[in-house]
Amino acid sequence: METRRRVINADLIKTLSSLGCVILKNESLSKHCSFKIGGRADFFIEIPNEQSLLEFLKNVGGYKFYVLGCGTNVLFSDEGYRGAIVSLTGQFKEISVCGEEIFCGSGALISNVLNISLKYNLTGLECVAGIPGTVGGAVCGNAGSKDKWIDSVVGNVEVYEGLKKEVINKKKIIFSYRKSNLTNCIVTNVNFVLKKDTENDSLSVVSDNIKRRLESQSLDIPNAGSIFKNPDGYSAGKLIEEVGLKGTYSGSAQISKLHGNFIINTGGASSKDVVFLIELIKEKVKEKFNLALETEIKIIK
Repeated sequence: METRRRVINADLIKTLSSLGCVILKNESLSKHCSFKIGGRADFFIEIPNEQSLLEFLKNVGGYKFYVLGCGTNVLFSDEGYRGAIVSLTGQFKEISVCGEEIFCGSGALISNVLNISLKYNLTGLECVAGIPGTVGGAVCGNAGSKDKWIDSVVGNVEVYEGLKKEVINKKKIIFSYRKSNLTNCIVTNVNFVLKKDTENDSLSVVSDNIKRRLESQSLDIPNAGSIFKNPDGYSAGKLIEEVGLKGTYSGSAQISKLHGNFIINTGGASSKDVVFLIELIKEKVKEKFNLALETEIKIIK
């Protein structure tokens, strides 16, 4: 979620600090994303609880801010971000289990939630095995595997739209391929409705999903996951391979030789390098297949 830019004031910084927020000035964004790319943000603010979040929202006015999860599907500009990057920590990372439901803050790692579901012999979240990121990002982007998405186990989602807090039932949320309509709000809490794993096959499904990702994706080199959504009926990776772009460099950014839908940072790549490759891929795929690829990652300026 973003707002217009305005100058943040010292009083708000002082108040947020007194409520337990960690406020970093002129913070390098390359430290906060899996791409390891990006300039500096005016402020990087860690908000640990609902009280401090409300205080921030009450006083931030028109100041530009962006709520960041783990930074696993974003590309920050080399010029940085003239505003505040907000990270939900503390209570927003808490996870609890009640019967066959898991309740968690949006800042919790989705991998941790999956591990807890396995511990309690609950099934339904296997589709997120091997996916990095937070609960909030996973739900907003409807993360999952090729045949099952996280929306299948979402119960309710708690959000803030401005200062208004609302609990939205899954039936009122529009989920589709790699997206939802949870765009103009801040997701704070989610509950997942799971089932007992009576077949005892969750671990094998998780293991298979992780093995498949390890075999097909460049997970040991800085990247932001899949760059493009798969067009209906097509694989973006195969399209990129068929236009002969696997292995192509721009500066220190490279289209992965292992998977065409990954761009990797081989060391010191800039956002301009990555954007160049993104536009090159779009151009070549459009030219050969008359298909317009849509980016899955978010480019934050």
